[in-house]
Amino acid sequence: MVRLTIEKTFQENKLYVEGFCTSQDTKPTSGIVTGSKMTEVDTGDVYLFEEADNPVWHKVAAGWIDPNP
Repeated sequence: MVRLTIEKTFQENKLYVEGFCTSQDTKPTSGIVTGSKMTEVDTGDVYLFEEADNPVWHKVAAGWIDPNP
């Protein structure tokens, strides 16, 4: 379950989405456009969505940075 989304109408039937979820949540794959963004709050991983024949979320950044290593 996605915890928070910010949705902006992009095309007639599709939305640009920025959201927060946990790594266990199912990210949406329908009704959204390429470039939508999802951040996992428990891992810090960031994903961008790509519409294609097989819609997919690509991980583009990994994990939280520890400010006190």
